[in-house]
Amino acid sequence: MNLLLSLLIAHLIADFPLQGKRIAEHKHRKLRPLLVHLGIHSLCTAAVLSYFYLTGQFELASALYLFSAIIGSHAVIDRSQLKRIIKPAPAFWIDQLLHIGIIIGLIAVMFPISWPSAITLSFQVLWIIMWSLVATELVGRGIAPLLLPFAPRLIESHFERKVTRKEQLNGISRSVTHEVEDSARSYTTEINGVGRYIGLVERAIIVILVAVNAVGAIGFIIALKALARFKQFEDRRFAEYYIIGSLLSILSALLCGIAIRFVL
Repeated sequence: MNLLLSLLIAHLIADFPLQGKRIAEHKHRKLRPLLVHLGIHSLCTAAVLSYFYLTGQFELASALYLFSAIIGSHAVIDRSQLKRIIKPAPAFWIDQLLHIGIIIGLIAVMFPISWPSAITLSFQVLWIIMWSLVATELVGRGIAPLLLPFAPRLIESHFERKVTRKEQLNGISRSVTHEVEDSARSYTTEINGVGRYIGLVERAIIVILVAVNAVGAIGFIIALKALARFKQFEDRRFAEYYIIGSLLSILSALLCGIAIRFVL
């Protein structure tokens, strides 16, 4: 079980924190970004397999087979035309389910997977790290394409308006009209901007609160986030977009926090 959790953590780290935006966008079209991405995955996977091999938990042949199968399948999936023929949201989740499913399938075939009879410290640490990465990175990246069709567009328009005011000149009062250039701008959000990092921190805090059984404090986090966006709620489309995204984010963080509580 520790081997499976370690390989899943290696995958999540290599596919999210260590994968830049440029690599994510071009790896399925250009060879160089794909090779860089596979190099990062190879280092993470090799580090995990080397540890288990050096500690005598399996033979060198098994380590080489696992390494080749994981990296080879990853290359095939990332080089495929999946993201060109399918919309971004299902393409992302299918891509991740294939990667994770292959890792689980390989370990299940080669080694027995069972819940440990005694929860060790190493198992607890790996379990917590994995679900924390799922909540903060995997879910965060997966929510963005799901919400893309609902994202409010930035609309900015310039117009002229007339302003009339009274002025006094040499004791004579008169009304003067001025033409003033003004602008109006709709409220929107950038999916890959500051909002993504706010969501990441929000989910991390909620996971911690659920794990330590302090769920009452979650309301404060939600209220604080809503307060920062209060002015933007005047735009109904933004308000709906915000509510959908927040509910998905909070739900995923709650579920991951509950999963972590199983081992505490």
